[in-house]
Amino acid sequence: MITAEQEREFYDRQYRQFLELPDHALRIDRSILVGNCSNPAHPFYERRRLYLASMQALEMEPFPGKRVLDYGCGPADFGVWMATESAEVTLLDLSPLAVELGLKRAKASGAARRVKGVAADASTLDMFADNAFDLVFACASLHHTLKYPGAMEELARIMRPGARLVLCETWGGNPLLEAARQWRARVEGELEEQGEDIILSSKELKLLEAHFGDIRVQHLNLLAMAKRLLRGKFEKPWARAAVTVLEKTDRAVITICPPLKNWCGEAVITARR
Repeated sequence: MITAEQEREFYDRQYRQFLELPDHALRIDRSILVGNCSNPAHPFYERRRLYLASMQALEMEPFPGKRVLDYGCGPADFGVWMATESAEVTLLDLSPLAVELGLKRAKASGAARRVKGVAADASTLDMFADNAFDLVFACASLHHTLKYPGAMEELARIMRPGARLVLCETWGGNPLLEAARQWRARVEGELEEQGEDIILSSKELKLLEAHFGDIRVQHLNLLAMAKRLLRGKFEKPWARAAVTVLEKTDRAVITICPPLKNWCGEAVITARR
């Protein structure tokens, strides 16, 4: 099992390259975020349905005055976006350079006074008081932090009663898809530090049940997970058309056979503290 230090060093290397970008390339707000999801040349395009569904889940309650934790913030697209809409946001990440990047993006987006940053792993969050947050958002990060003993208890402790949890995750309910993921990781030489050996599924959701209620899962992309095979090709009309056909087919298949939704490859999960 990799250590927190190994994982930190890996992600520091990933984010260091973005710190030299000019402000206009770092700026983020709702229109830019939605635009990135709609741009076939942008990396967000592949996961656009997941990201747009996450935004809808986050917007279910007004942002102004909300104390928000972007948990495992990475490049902080979503945390900084919420700050531009008057949320009080704290960025949390194992990587100090991810936090530095998020703060730089907040400044470039005119939201610096509403954004703070903390670099720490998720096992001990003593820097936060009990009931510190009204909303916690985790984008592809909870599956990383599950390996830290006490991480779930700490997450629950810092959320006030009634606070919302919104998770944007890869979903692991499909054994065929899991086999394909493992094959791809081997073929592409994916490093263990990326932490992709843990994928969220119903088993991991059981850990939430001890601390959270009203847990809901919005499953996305069944056959449309074949989009992974088209990575780098979305600027071609035929590739976009193929994904659109698969997405429409998914809706029909899941309507006819609802249990198949658990075989989807992505999910937005919401819960209440």
